[in-house]
Amino acid sequence: MNIDVIIHIEDDVKDTELIFNEYFVPEMISSRISETRPDTKIYYSIPLSYTGRLEGLKNTIKRENSDDITFWKKFFSTVSSDHAVVINGDSPFFDPEIFSEMTEVHIKYLAEFTFSENLPEGFACEIISRELINQIPDTDEKTLPLGKVIRANINKFDVELFYKEPDIRSKRISFRLNSLREKIIMENLYNINRTIPPYGEIKDLIESNPETLFTGPSYVEVELTGKCSLDCLFCYRKTLKSDEHGHMEFKTFSSILEGMRESALPYTLCLSGSGEPMEHPEFYSIMEAAVKEDLIEQLIIETNGLNADSNFKSFISKSENSKIKVIINNNGLDKESYQRYHKTDAFDSVFKNTVSLGELNSNGERVYIQIMKINETDEFAKENDIKSYLDKYYDFWEGQKVPIILQKQNTYFDRIPDRKYSDLSPVKRTPCWHLQRDLYILSDGTVSFCKQDIDGENSYGNIKDMKLSEIWNNQRKSFIEEFHGRFPSKPDCKNCDEWYTFNF
Repeated sequence: MNIDVIIHIEDDVKDTELIFNEYFVPEMISSRISETRPDTKIYYSIPLSYTGRLEGLKNTIKRENSDDITFWKKFFSTVSSDHAVVINGDSPFFDPEIFSEMTEVHIKYLAEFTFSENLPEGFACEIISRELINQIPDTDEKTLPLGKVIRANINKFDVELFYKEPDIRSKRISFRLNSLREKIIMENLYNINRTIPPYGEIKDLIESNPETLFTGPSYVEVELTGKCSLDCLFCYRKTLKSDEHGHMEFKTFSSILEGMRESALPYTLCLSGSGEPMEHPEFYSIMEAAVKEDLIEQLIIETNGLNADSNFKSFISKSENSKIKVIINNNGLDKESYQRYHKTDAFDSVFKNTVSLGELNSNGERVYIQIMKINETDEFAKENDIKSYLDKYYDFWEGQKVPIILQKQNTYFDRIPDRKYSDLSPVKRTPCWHLQRDLYILSDGTVSFCKQDIDGENSYGNIKDMKLSEIWNNQRKSFIEEFHGRFPSKPDCKNCDEWYTFNF
C-alpha cells in the first residue's frame, strides 16, 4: 500500500518561525523521512496566505481553508496513495522511528485513522486512509479540521490509538515552534549534546537536566492590595502581617510589566492575592496598563464580585479588553448560604453582577464563578436531602449559564483550619508547577518564594530594588532542588499540597 506524507504549515506562519538551529524545519523533516523511506512521496500543505521558500514547489499544495474534509477529498482525488501521514511543519524534534512505528500499526490493524494521545505534539503524527475519506459525504460547507472531526466522533470510525513509552504528558510540553517558550526548551535539550535527541531519551534528559524546563515566568500573580470588605469563612487574610499589605503603588506595578518585557515571553497576569483587587484606588488605570501589554495573553481578575458592576462590565466589554477574564469567588446560591460563607448580606448584588457579566460568555468563556470544595460546601443540608449542597450549587449556577470552577482549599501550612472534604493529592509526587512557572508578587513589590509564602518571609527579592530577571534567576535553584526531592524547611515544601495544582 502506498503511503504519502503531507508536511502541514499552519496559517499565518512565516519562514522565520520555521527555523531551528539555523535549519529550515520542513526540509529537515523531509530529509529524515527520505532517509527512512526513500520511496515516499512528500508534499507540503500551505495556506493561501503563505509566501516563502515552499511556495511554487511542484510538490506544494495550496489549501483554501483548513485541512478539512473538502481538502482531503481533493487531495485523494489527485494522488494514487491509499494513506496520508500528516506531520506539522514546525516540529524540529520529529522522530522517524515513531513515524515508522505509527504507519506499521495503522496498516497492521487496517485503521482508517491513527493518532496518539500520549505523545506530545511535535513527535506524533496523524494517519488518514483513502477509505475513510470515501465514506464521508461531499460537502460545500466549511468544517473543522478532519482530525478534530474524527476525535469528536471516534466511535463511528476504525480508529487506532498509538501509545509509546515513556509517557511524558505530565511535563505539559509541546515540541513545536508555535510557542517561543517551547522553542527555548527544545534549544536547551538540543544544547546538552548538540544534537536532536530521539523521543526515547527525552524523559531521562529532562530529569537529569531540569533546568531545561526553567524558561521564564508564564503565570504572574500580583497582590494589588491586602484590603477586602468581606470576612469569608475560609480566608487567610486575618493571619497576615496587615501593615505590610497595603495598596500597591502604580509605579511598582509598572516595574513588574517592564521586568516581564525583558524575558520577551508571553504570560498570564492574575490580579488576586490576599485582598480584593477592585478595592485598589487605581484599579482601572492598572487594568488599562496591563491590557496594552502585548506579552500578556490573559489578564485574570479574581474578585468577590461586589464591585463588578455595570461600569466594570462596560470596561471589559470593549474589544481592546478582550483578553480580560473574570473569576468571581462566591460559595453561595442564596442569601442564607452567602451569609454563612462570606459573613455579609450581599448576595443580591453579587448575583446581579455575576449574571450580568455572564452575558459576555456568548462569544466564548470569559466569566466564571468559583466555589471552594470544603466540608461546609459538600455536606448534606438536611438528613433526608437527596443532593449535597455542592450539587445544588451546580444546578443553580449552571442554570444561570455561568461556568463553574471547583477550587481546593489551601490552608497555607495550617495558618487557617483545614476544612478540606477530601485529599486530592496524587499518590506520586511530581515537581512543583509553581516553582517552575509562577511568580507571586506582594503589594509592596516583594517577590515571595511561592504563593504559599504569603508574607514574603522567604523572598527572592523586591521589584523596587532588583531586576525581575535577577529575582527569577534566584528562583532557579529552588526549582532544581525541589525537582530532585530536596525540600527546604522554610517554607515547608515537603508538607505542601499545592505542588500539583496548575494555573492558567
